[in-house]
Amino acid sequence: MNLLTLYDTEVRGSLVAPAPGYRVERVGPIVRLVGASPDPNDNAVTLAQLTEADADREIARQIGFFGALGHAFEWKHFSHDQPASLPEKLRAAGFEAQEPETLVALDASQNFADADLGDGIRIEELKNPGALEAIGVVNTAVYGNLRHSEWLVASIAKEKQSDPDAIRIYAAFAGDQPVSVGWVRHKTGDMFGSLWGGSTLKEWRGKGVYSALVAIRAHAARQQGCKWLTVDCSPMSLPILERRGFQRLSTTTPYIWSPKV
Repeated sequence: MNLLTLYDTEVRGSLVAPAPGYRVERVGPIVRLVGASPDPNDNAVTLAQLTEADADREIARQIGFFGALGHAFEWKHFSHDQPASLPEKLRAAGFEAQEPETLVALDASQNFADADLGDGIRIEELKNPGALEAIGVVNTAVYGNLRHSEWLVASIAKEKQSDPDAIRIYAAFAGDQPVSVGWVRHKTGDMFGSLWGGSTLKEWRGKGVYSALVAIRAHAARQQGCKWLTVDCSPMSLPILERRGFQRLSTTTPYIWSPKV
């Protein structure tokens, strides 16, 4: 079984809910995440094993299901998904494509050196709920979306409270100012772990901060028995991760469907 097939089976096909208030269910060839809120960040089709013959029907079924709940949802498309016509079928059904990213993977047994940080920069693990505000501070500064930052902080806090060992969160500080944040998800016994976040204030990019956060999170996952570490990364992060030894597996594109108002 190749690495992508293992990833689809363990990660995309997982039926374990990420936190209280969510449920994951398999319905025929579809695995979907259903959240309590109508936000597309909380609702998704994570895996679709479709053919040319059944794709349109299954797309319509998911629109009907989430539409009846009044929820927007994300259909996470991977470039190796079938049928090849799935992206155009999603667009024809009213989905809007978001910016594509690249799925990369690293053999977690690789023990690379920590990145050098400048004087005055320190990295801390964020364990207390109040400390998670650093995530909101950095993400609002980088993306300018206060509503999404508030949702992200609340979601991660709930996840951390539900299963403290399955997510570890880190921030880089210059003095008392958080300048970059990132977290790693890995459940003991799972083959795959994943890196998330990595947002860095513009004035602190190119100084090794992002690389240092990658290193400390990779080390944490390895200690918990992670075999493969994955990142769904932006074009900005891709060259940094490839220099670290990450290999490209697939291209991912979120397609968002929203109820008509």
